[in-house]
Amino acid sequence: MHSQPRPVYRHIVVQRRDLIEKVANPEEFRRLREQIDGNLPIDEDLKHLVVRDTLKKTMRKTFGWAGHSDMDPEGVDEGGLHPDGILSEVEKMKERDPEEVEGATKVYYQRQEGVVVSRIIKEHIPGGKEAMPTQPKVLHHPGFKFADDVQAEYMSAAMHLRKSFEHHCDQQFLLLDEQWRATCTLVTVVVTPIMALPRPDQGVELICEFYQKTRFGYVDTSKFDVFSETGDFPINVPSPGEMMTLMVTADALFPSEQG
Repeated sequence: MHSQPRPVYRHIVVQRRDLIEKVANPEEFRRLREQIDGNLPIDEDLKHLVVRDTLKKTMRKTFGWAGHSDMDPEGVDEGGLHPDGILSEVEKMKERDPEEVEGATKVYYQRQEGVVVSRIIKEHIPGGKEAMPTQPKVLHHPGFKFADDVQAEYMSAAMHLRKSFEHHCDQQFLLLDEQWRATCTLVTVVVTPIMALPRPDQGVELICEFYQKTRFGYVDTSKFDVFSETGDFPINVPSPGEMMTLMVTADALFPSEQG
């Protein structure tokens, strides 16, 4: 019997490159520092690094969490409340004279200027900016206890696990309506490549972890490290020394002291 041919679709496998990106080079930061310290006009190409009110978003969220969403905090240069005590002051205002704050939505706090040095990268998965799923998908292979050729046995198990990954991906693709399949790109973000873990008794087992999304149309991968554009999941191959350590029992590796 011949096995069914796999469906044909685009499948890119990537890894997040960085969690944080720099927004300027050291020379630009040096020039900006000189201008700020010297109270000089900021160059046009550096103005995007200066934030006049670093507390704006934080204040709005804090007021919401504290039950003061009816108040609208606004940063000012002079005459504002200190940020550390603004919530307690608002509560005292409401207790002292509710009519004083009724209809007065603005609460002024001391604005704090700052400089942007880096940004959190929001692109978690190519093709969108939504948050990662809560838990990654985990695939497992039972591995082996003994082998005449440990490296060869490991690669055989790793290829079996890669086949399991391919089957999982094919099923995700086949769940789509046929009208969507022609423009589908399956995107896999690797959390851990196929790798060996020591078994509780002896030998190794294998796992891999990943996130996955279905995209349609062009998918930009410029901010990610691309492992494959044909769906090949990466395999971490332990060195002979690492594999030898993994294959030794815990008792042999860490013999208990004899009384």
